This record gives sequence, C-alpha cells and structure tokens, in this order.
Amino acid sequence: MNPMQSNRLEQVREQLKAQKMDCLALIPGFNMRYLTGLDFSLFERAFIMFVQADEAQEPVLVIPELEAANWRHESPMPAHLLPWSDKTGPEDAMRQAASMLKGVETLGVEYLRMRVMERELVGRFLPGVRVVRGEPVISHLRLHKDAAEIACHRKAVQICESALAEVLSTFLPGAETERQICNRLTGAILNRGGEVTPVEPLVLSGANSASPHGRSGERRVVQGDILLFDFVTTAGGYYADITRTFFVGDPPDEKMRVVYSAVKAANEAGRAAVRPGVACQEVDRAARQVLTDARLGPHFIHRTGHGLGLDVHEEPGIVEGNEMRLEEGMVFTIEPGAYLEGWGGIRIEDDVVVTRDGCESITTFNRELQVVGSI
Repeated sequence: MNPMQSNRLEQVREQLKAQKMDCLALIPGFNMRYLTGLDFSLFERAFIMFVQADEAQEPVLVIPELEAANWRHESPMPAHLLPWSDKTGPEDAMRQAASMLKGVETLGVEYLRMRVMERELVGRFLPGVRVVRGEPVISHLRLHKDAAEIACHRKAVQICESALAEVLSTFLPGAETERQICNRLTGAILNRGGEVTPVEPLVLSGANSASPHGRSGERRVVQGDILLFDFVTTAGGYYADITRTFFVGDPPDEKMRVVYSAVKAANEAGRAAVRPGVACQEVDRAARQVLTDARLGPHFIHRTGHGLGLDVHEEPGIVEGNEMRLEEGMVFTIEPGAYLEGWGGIRIEDDVVVTRDGCESITTFNRELQVVGSI
C-alpha cells in the first residue's frame, strides 16, 4: 500500500473512532481523492466507498464496472470491489456490501455531496443503520497540509502569477472585452501547466467589478476603468486562488486611491493577524476593522477568507463567528474587498499558510497600486 494513503486510511479510522462512527461512506470527489489519491468523476452511476473503523476490515466499494479496471490498476490500497454493470444495476452489489457491513450501526455520509440515489441505496440495504454527517472525519485531516501538499499550492500560485503577468504585458485599453481577456488568461494558465478546473476566471471592469462573483462579459475594457482579476488553477489537485485589481490607462482619481489604499491595508492587517492559536474570526475582525475605520465597512460584504486545498472553498472559514483556532499547516485566503454599486469594486486576495510562529503568503504578486495598459 502507498505509505501516504496508508497513513491517511489509518487517520480516517482514528477519526471515526473518536467521533463514534462505525463507518464512513464516500462518493467520488475531494474526500475520496484525499484518501485514495485517485480522481474519479461523479457520473450517473452509483459509486460508494465504505471505510470501516475496524482496521481488520478492508474498504468495500460498490463501483461501476466501467471504473473497476481503473481502481485495480491504480489503487494504492486493497479493497473489496463489488462491480456492477448497466445491465444488472447496483442493487446486487449493494446487497453484498450490506453483508460485509453487518457490524455497522452508525454511518457517516457526505452530507453536502451524497446524492438522493446513493442515499436511497443506503437506506434500502442498510435500513437499521443510523446515518450522520461524516464531513468532520476527513475535513479535520484536510485542514492541515503537509509539505507535499503545500508544494502543490506553491506551484499552482506560481502558474497563476506567471499567467497574469503575461496577460498584463500585452494588454491594451479598448482592444479587448472582459471575455477575450478571460480566454487569454485561461490559455496562459493551461500553457504553464495549470490543471483544468470548473472555476472560470473572473475578469471584471468598470462598474462590473462591484459584483464579487460577477461573470466576465462582452464589455470592452477602456481607459479609466477599474480592472479586477480573480482566478484559480490547481497543481497536483491543490488550488491557488488570487485576486488583483488594477487601473486602466490613466492614474486613478482620489476616490480610487483612497479605496485601494484601504483595501490594501485591510489585506495587510489580515495577514499580520495570522498565527497559531488565533481564532479565525479574529483575522476577519482585523481586516474588517480597517475598512470600517475607512468608512467602507458596509461595502465589505463577504468573509475575509476561505480554506484552500483539493477544493477551492473548504475549511477554515475566516469569518465572524468561527472560533476555530489556527494551527500550523492550515492554508486559506485573505481577500478583503470594497464594492460600491455603480462605481466599481476593489479586492486584493492572497493565499497564506500558517507557520510555526506566524504566516507566510504563498502569493507574491505585487499588491501596490498599478496602472496597466498605459499608452
């Protein structure tokens, strides 16, 4: 068995026992990838991996026949495979799985991912089992990134920053729409080895930048605009997520300078607050207070940050009310912003890792106010 996956399987079993669960059910996605190292897609066929707390029991997989060969060739761990075909359906495989799970009384499931189809199979063939939320079992482990995981984050960041620099170097005011710039950025990311993700870059200009989750459109980017980039990629499955805001062609006016300066200071305050033992909400408060003092508090309308890993949004949430204490190896974003409807928005987002005595920003792209596309 692959040593990394063997260690993770052991840790999952320890967490199951600690949280008084007999078994964890996973479907294709980030948690299964974390545990197995394999990236299966979630299609229309039922696919469930059962991991019991009992070390003597190998994982049991109700697996589509089409995927079974991939598991056999690539899997880092032994398991009982119960393949099913489109002709037979998954019922017999689930019946066999139930016979192997006779001692299971409490089953953790992925509350945010398991579909009705898999849930109905579990209910039909394991009718006496108590189903509970299983996310805490693996999310607790995924919170802390090891050196190999952090190296993947670094590589993803390097790809993003290099791609952004390329796009800016050839940008001319009035020559392209948001969509065209978005497409160029996507190409630059892929050409540098970035992996395909389901998250499209945001390239927002002018008043469009006031929408934190807007969509790149057909608006032409012109002289005097605010120009905001928010985009991601992955390396080895691990995300980078970066936002930078620029001013197009002309030096920004006084209002633009004031808002940009406040957001930059909020970003700095958030990063400065990060260290082991600090509650997540304290980092949010540190960044938010700067914008409140600048009379921009009502215009900071989202949390200060979110965890990064195999998923672009995972724990820890850097938000008021989250009293989780930061620990070494946690990776998350610091991304304060100010959004003024009808005028525009400014956001500066960095990816940070908690170190033994503080914080390191994995992102290094210039945070100073910059004018791009000067003629």
